[in-house]
Amino acid sequence: MNIVEVDGLVKQFGMLTAVDEISFDIKKGEIFGFLGPNGAGKSTTVNMLTCQLRKSSGNARVCGIDIKNAKEIREKIGVVPQELSLNDLLTASQNLYLYGSLYNVPRNVIKEKSDELLDAMGLLKRKDDLVKNYSGGMKQRLNVILALLHKPDVLFMDEPTTGMDPQARRMIWDFIKRINAEGMTIFLTTHYMEEADYLCNRIAIIDEGKIQAIDTPRNLKRKLKGQDILEIQIEFDERLIEDVESVDGVTKALYDKGMLKLYIDDRDKLLLDIATKLSNRPIKSISSVEPTLEDVFISITGKRLRD
Repeated sequence: MNIVEVDGLVKQFGMLTAVDEISFDIKKGEIFGFLGPNGAGKSTTVNMLTCQLRKSSGNARVCGIDIKNAKEIREKIGVVPQELSLNDLLTASQNLYLYGSLYNVPRNVIKEKSDELLDAMGLLKRKDDLVKNYSGGMKQRLNVILALLHKPDVLFMDEPTTGMDPQARRMIWDFIKRINAEGMTIFLTTHYMEEADYLCNRIAIIDEGKIQAIDTPRNLKRKLKGQDILEIQIEFDERLIEDVESVDGVTKALYDKGMLKLYIDDRDKLLLDIATKLSNRPIKSISSVEPTLEDVFISITGKRLRD
């Protein structure tokens, strides 16, 4: 059963087409990742599906409801936005009571559900503290709890772990896995490839407003098996990228933290040509590596996720 259905969805801002006839479905109980570089159309898509932005054309249904029916959909979904939706001058408990009342959640249910979620997020002992005294990671965890208080059918999470330390991020990951195991459908945008790889059943990659690929993380990486990847430890200079990309068969070159990464058509045929091109530069090491989800993303979009 599909809980989200998108068919030819378009959003235009004047002459700019931010989302260009995208189509995809999300199955009930799925964690669906939505990845793309900045400006690709991710947030615009999320805002249309959560009824914060009107579509230009196309169709979309969430929980079987057309997105034109905003009031009905908002009762069925939870949204974890990038911007915190908290009142710093209230306690965590007060924030939850305020939010729950907006959805007409009974006070006894708010109390029971709040304590359950606060405990799962490690915030129960701090529920009576003012939110202004919370760390950034604690505020983000409380932000997630708010979105679940009215027991939605679908949870939209827009980069929920950005800026968190690894321990706090892992707590969110475990929590997402837990609520998904209980039946929650999750639509996740993220800047962390390892997060998408670990959490998502399927991933859609969007670039320049168009869906470029949709599949499981495993299958996406398998599709890149025909392309070899070399990592070369070498000092950077201003002509390095230009020189290696001039070798026929090198499709992309990236340099980061002392490592040159090359995406090439055939390692055995090109290794000598690449070594020759770099012969006047000291190479510390060279190795062939298995493709990661980030490699898939770069191969499809030509960009890193944070570009």
